Amino acid sequence: MRALRGWIGAAALLLFGLPVSAEEAAKTHLIYLHGRIVQERQSARPTSPDWGTYELEAILQAFRTRGFAVTGEIRPKAATISQSADHVAEQVRGLLAKGVPPRRITVVGASMGASITLLASVRLQNPELRFVVLGACMSKNLEALVAEHGKKPAGRFLAFIEKSDELSQPCPPWSAAAGGPSLDVREVVLATGLHHGFLYRPLPEWIEPTVAFASR
Repeated sequence: MRALRGWIGAAALLLFGLPVSAEEAAKTHLIYLHGRIVQERQSARPTSPDWGTYELEAILQAFRTRGFAVTGEIRPKAATISQSADHVAEQVRGLLAKGVPPRRITVVGASMGASITLLASVRLQNPELRFVVLGACMSKNLEALVAEHGKKPAGRFLAFIEKSDELSQPCPPWSAAAGGPSLDVREVVLATGLHHGFLYRPLPEWIEPTVAFASR
């Protein structure tokens, strides 16, 4: 628990300091939230017998080489989804407080990271922020979030669903009517055949659309 408090406290000290430079404010900031296996194993390259090796550093590097200012720390093993969502919200508020425009902040979450991303969007309630979710059914998650928290997510969303991913299927197709006019969601259905492993590596099928979405 002490390590978890230190994780959150360190982020506050880092992010709520002096305003960022004009150069930093002009960058697109990307916060990447990894899947459960990375947190459980406390490793950047854990291997699943079903889905292969999770390539955390390769994913982060794929975004760095495209010019993003990337944050992609490994969460403490004991961190819950709620605690992690608070941490992400704190990171985002810190960037905003330093003068980074919300349109230049994108949170990308994979698997468990997608659940954290969605909950952070509920807590932030900023329609100009951008969120990308991988391996999470938007239509089902919207219902669950409203039922538990009484609020819908807020922001602009890009969601990736893989047809062969048993963990997110079946998933009713996203309908604009489900979120109402205040929720901007684009859903992409992939067919890589990699099951849940599609989000374990920086596939161009989801990396390139994410880059375009975060940069536009």
